Amino acid sequence: MVVLEKYQVVDFLQKNDFEEGFIYELLNGTIVKRSAPSLQHQNILRKLVFLLENYLTEKKLGVFFFAPIDVLLDEENLVVPDLVFVRESRKNILKENHIEGTPDLVVEILSPSTARYDRGEKMKLYKKHQISEYWIIEPKTQVLEIYVYQNGDYDLSEYAIEKGLVKSKVLQDLEFDVEQIFK
Repeated sequence: MVVLEKYQVVDFLQKNDFEEGFIYELLNGTIVKRSAPSLQHQNILRKLVFLLENYLTEKKLGVFFFAPIDVLLDEENLVVPDLVFVRESRKNILKENHIEGTPDLVVEILSPSTARYDRGEKMKLYKKHQISEYWIIEPKTQVLEIYVYQNGDYDLSEYAIEKGLVKSKVLQDLEFDVEQIFK
């Protein structure tokens, strides 16, 4: 990742000199440029989207979006998570071209260039905005971690390597074997 100078979201959204083929986020006023995701990353995201689409179609709990989707958290933070879920009762944060406010669940699939941000600065930012559930997926080691926000911090609620059942607190009754997204 290449880090550039400080901005407000308003200025960031007006910039028109971004290079095509990259994803840009604003983290605490700093523009962060990252490369397009790998094929393995995309494959995991595709399988997760398929799993969630079937589940949410049946349960009607809310909606989810996958990257690239802008999530405007505050005046200095605009993130582009790999996947975002918003409960039906909170759909008012969905705007025409972005999400404005705190989603209920965010998923980040790590890559060598994003792991430091996803586990560091972005995790702190998600905690600050009290995002109820944060999933971190590590493709290389085939690990899925589910963090749940409670008492002002994230607690590791679920953890699986290669295979094993995990259960979401936000997506009630969603339980799946992580092998479904890794194989």
